Amino acid sequence: MHLHNVHIKNIKQANENDRLAIFVGAGISKSSDTDYISLPLWSDLITELKSDLAIIEELDYLKLAQLYYLEFGEQAYNQTLRKYFPEDITPSSLHRTILKVSPRVIITTNWDCIIENAIEQEGYLYDNICTDKDLVSSTSPNKFIKIHGDFKSYNIVFKEDDYLNYSRNFPLIENYIKSIFSTHTVLFLGYSYNDINLKHILKWMQSHSSSAPPMYLVNFKTNKSQESYLRNHGITTLLLDSDSYSIDEIQHLEKRSALTQSFLTSIIQDDRAVDPNDDQEVISFIYERIKHLKQLSSITHNQIRGAITNCGFLYDDDSLNILELFKPQGVLTTDYSDTTRSLHEKFLEILSRLESFGEDEKENFYLRNPTFKDILSILALAHIKGIVLPNDNESGKTIYFVNEKIDSAQDLEKQEREHISFSACECKSNDFIKSLSSESYESYKYGKYELAIKKNSELIQACKKHRIYSILLIALFNKNAILWVLKYSLSTEQRNEFEKEEEVELQGEFFKFPKSEIKKNQALYDFLSLHSVHQKANECTKKLLDITKAVETIKAGGISINNNADEPASTHINLLMFALKNHIMIDQCSPYKAAMRDFVKISMLRQSVKERVKLNQYEFYSAIQFYSSKELKSELSVFIKNEDSTQLRLDASDDCSEWIISTVLPNLTDRLIQDRSLFTSHEAKFENTVRLLAFIDLSDTHISKVMSEFSRLITSSSTTIGTYEAINEFLAHQHNLFGREIETAVLIKILNTLIDKITSQTAHGWDQHAILNGSINNLYGYIGVVKGEYTDNGRVRRLVSELETYKPEEQRRFSRSLLYSIFNISNANVQNIIKRFIEGVISQPKTKGIDDWEFELWSVAVSFKDFEEEAVAKLDEYLEQFRDGKIFSSQLYSLKSLTQYLVDKKGIDAIEELSKELGDLIQQYGERPNISSI
Repeated sequence: MHLHNVHIKNIKQANENDRLAIFVGAGISKSSDTDYISLPLWSDLITELKSDLAIIEELDYLKLAQLYYLEFGEQAYNQTLRKYFPEDITPSSLHRTILKVSPRVIITTNWDCIIENAIEQEGYLYDNICTDKDLVSSTSPNKFIKIHGDFKSYNIVFKEDDYLNYSRNFPLIENYIKSIFSTHTVLFLGYSYNDINLKHILKWMQSHSSSAPPMYLVNFKTNKSQESYLRNHGITTLLLDSDSYSIDEIQHLEKRSALTQSFLTSIIQDDRAVDPNDDQEVISFIYERIKHLKQLSSITHNQIRGAITNCGFLYDDDSLNILELFKPQGVLTTDYSDTTRSLHEKFLEILSRLESFGEDEKENFYLRNPTFKDILSILALAHIKGIVLPNDNESGKTIYFVNEKIDSAQDLEKQEREHISFSACECKSNDFIKSLSSESYESYKYGKYELAIKKNSELIQACKKHRIYSILLIALFNKNAILWVLKYSLSTEQRNEFEKEEEVELQGEFFKFPKSEIKKNQALYDFLSLHSVHQKANECTKKLLDITKAVETIKAGGISINNNADEPASTHINLLMFALKNHIMIDQCSPYKAAMRDFVKISMLRQSVKERVKLNQYEFYSAIQFYSSKELKSELSVFIKNEDSTQLRLDASDDCSEWIISTVLPNLTDRLIQDRSLFTSHEAKFENTVRLLAFIDLSDTHISKVMSEFSRLITSSSTTIGTYEAINEFLAHQHNLFGREIETAVLIKILNTLIDKITSQTAHGWDQHAILNGSINNLYGYIGVVKGEYTDNGRVRRLVSELETYKPEEQRRFSRSLLYSIFNISNANVQNIIKRFIEGVISQPKTKGIDDWEFELWSVAVSFKDFEEEAVAKLDEYLEQFRDGKIFSSQLYSLKSLTQYLVDKKGIDAIEELSKELGDLIQQYGERPNISSI
């Protein structure tokens, strides 16, 4: 690397580490000269002073200023100097560029207000310091120091006494500036070799340590003796010329100011210190921009865009993507840089040459350029399978350099299943930081929130100690996620312990990072602050609207072309795996969940023009993880059996189906069984998995495995109404859509489990609710469909024996639900046992309640009893309370159903009028006006 570029790299590095101080001399102020205002040089001031004093001989500038002060007094002295420096001078583009460099400290020997004006106009945060008092009260780490005072503070430094008494008048500022030389890289701008102010500063540096950071003076003419003199004082001269720095676009400034601005711009853009003809430097340029991303286990596309700049992505149907490095005059972007794009072009030339190398040549290339493979490894973390190469062929087909560090899409899917299988992920790294991160995340996933917060706190301390800023930022975000759960826990003990724990103010913590780390981690911060997540959620919503219109067009016989159809799937995988692999606890954040659901919707909607909708494993995971049971049930309604010829089918690859059935479903069953908490998210995930499987044409082997998991869950005490309903729907859809025949033994095994839970008194409330309210009715129906017959006399005897101990109303409910369902699929012996029990319930003395008479009507409907006229009178008496329309009971619906059945199927005309009246009452209730009350 050229020595000049090494110096620029040092300046750039110092600025990134918040260790750059820029001294601004009079030459910089000259950049604000106009046709009407021209700021003076030292020689201009001295000429007027000499003229007023009528002095011809040459005198020291400081002595001349002192003589003027003594001869004409302080007022005339100040007025003479001040007239050269109007307060309303407009900052030049050079002043604004200095501020864009954003050094930690800006120091000037100028008296003018130009930099203050630029700071105010551009909105930069610097404390203005003109006196020791200003320095004491300064709170910002960014300081603008006028070491020679200004006119507003009446403390300008110009005459001989000012310099002699500087240590007494500005003791704090002097010591602060001396400390700057010991801790900061210093860049002098706008000073000539003979500048009196520079010479005075050199006196401060006489005791400057040889191990202190470097200092640089920007100049435009070679002067070997002056450069040697400065070098002896620790200052390196940087010579600028138009051959090295383009000033074609800075014609509004005079040449020296334009060269200085071009020089500063190269520091900002980080693309000057590279020799485009040196392969190693070009490769290093790319590597330096992305090497910080190695800390993470997965990388987003936005992080790559922000780090490399001037680049984009192409998306393939395997859900992997290809990086496109933009060349000069290529795609216009907001971060457009000719220099960066020229280096991209050189890098692509290297890749093109590498493509033609033999194996031995490639190995030699890798040995000479060890960071090249590191570049490929980092890109692989973002699922980038290649880099677009220049293509001269007319076919228009994309040619790309293959990233040998990434596995095939199929292999990646298998590797990444450990993150989406709802199982514990084993941390395979010996890295202490990653182990802590994994322990905290796994504890969070399994609801061990107190352990999660403990491990996360250890992680935060470790990251601060070792300055691992990207993982620190994630850990700070995760702290809030865990605290939110703990503060709103149902456990009073947990709430009391953590309610006073302060949440992290993420933005404040982020901006405490060193400047270089803020820039490197901006894309990560945008994700964690949910800014880019909200943006992506909005993009998904817009894309859904666009695809909906396109689908309507296609169904109407039109054509729709989308050149970026594979982008959503690739972006979905990228954002999903980024959060999971980096242990980001974002799963409960609404915009993230919304985006994940929308990616699933986009996939389903895009494929809805075909007969089959095939989801990949990431889409299945998102459907399971980010949908509520109700939302997914609604989403899947498009797959329900219909009579149209265009039946839409849900599909999955054989490998994906096997993974869901053999891994995901058992894992969720385990979690549901093991989780004893009152409210658990595992219930919804189990239900979602079952509902998805319900619409897939499964093999007999897979059906057997699914039913085995159902049996395992029902045997446990972790069943809920939702899980029973999901199982019930699975049986219905498998039969209706595919005519699936499930082995009778498997079905009867589940039925026996339900019976045993009743007889052993282990059935909890949800079990009984499911049995009594039809949430598992399809189990009996399926046994009937496959011609199964229930024959277990002993089990049924134990069941009715247990039910005999129940209250009469419970006996009636079990008779109408469980017992009658078993009756319909049993042999004669079992039917006789059940019939005797139900007849016994029928013969019990009746109370005045309608439940007795409803059971009476049901007994008639199922032919266990003959119809009696008394039932009509009792029903008529019951309906009296509803006839004025003031009250209503949902029991009217079941009574209507029963009476209508008795009229239609049993021909019992005596009850026809009451059945009609029931219909009228129900209709009247449905037509009632909506009434709001406060």
